[in-house]
Amino acid sequence: MVGIAAMVVVLQVSVDAPNVAPASPKVLPSRAEPAMSVPSVVPAKAETAESYLLKMKQEYWPELQRKAAAGDAEAQWQFGYTEMSGTFGKPDVEAGIRWMEKAAAQKHGRALNSLGEVYTTGEFVPQDHLKAIGYFQAAWATGEPMGILNLGILSEYGVGRLQDNAEAVRCYRLAADKGSAAALTRLGAMYSAGDILPKDLKETVACYRAAAAKGSADAWHNLSEMHRRGIVVPLDKEEALACAEKAWAAGGLNNALLAADLLVELRGDYPRAMAYVSLYHNFNRSPEAREQAIQRAQAWDEKLKTEADRRKFLELEEAFFLAEWRRRSKEIFGR
Repeated sequence: MVGIAAMVVVLQVSVDAPNVAPASPKVLPSRAEPAMSVPSVVPAKAETAESYLLKMKQEYWPELQRKAAAGDAEAQWQFGYTEMSGTFGKPDVEAGIRWMEKAAAQKHGRALNSLGEVYTTGEFVPQDHLKAIGYFQAAWATGEPMGILNLGILSEYGVGRLQDNAEAVRCYRLAADKGSAAALTRLGAMYSAGDILPKDLKETVACYRAAAAKGSADAWHNLSEMHRRGIVVPLDKEEALACAEKAWAAGGLNNALLAADLLVELRGDYPRAMAYVSLYHNFNRSPEAREQAIQRAQAWDEKLKTEADRRKFLELEEAFFLAEWRRRSKEIFGR
């Protein structure tokens, strides 16, 4: 997702430099990113990425609107979140906040957390940490683990709350106990950094693996980097590639580029690598990201030497695009 998910950056310690703490406090998005299998060929069904997107726009989206208008809190949150994101048109921040407020009034935990994120970042509305904290506390009161996790992040960095590392860790553990993959990833990063929790890279790996099993794209990404460099786990670039592809499939779009680079390095598989590059270019709105994709596409295009190579590229590109829309459909519409 773009919108809220683009403006809040997942906190993690880079395994490139495990002793360095994260640079800036950010709250974590409330959307769960479900894991999915990585496609290898075009699905057998005649359905295409284009036809599936059309179904989302013409069938699923109007149905979500009707449910939201009828007072369904989950639909109101999803509708508001998607309006703010601009998934099916121009982003509408005011409408997005309005619909999320309707869901929050019904004590919808993820809506309350999303509103806390909005007021923490201050990108779309004036920054108001006290208001954000109120939303996070209300979210946690409903049992939403992202509420307590985000309170922990604010405590760790002293944003709107007193700086308190012990309180931050307490919040992260509470969220992890509630099943939050993001909290497990955060704890893993803290064990990696060794500044707040004792440095323990084995515990880092355990946290990342537990989070990855719950569908965390960031945990899969970190495991990929650790295998790529042989940090604690065996140096295994094939395993790094497998983790990178799982990270993309779980919603970590940036991992498409990591997977592409590893495919070229390990296998010289330019058709599959180029399909990932195309996906990354089309679904990432960042100018810098698109430039990265263009550079690779220009360098690798000549490597598609045969008609079979180009046909494979187009088949994989279609499969990846369809998989991405299906993932987003599951995320937004539950199907």
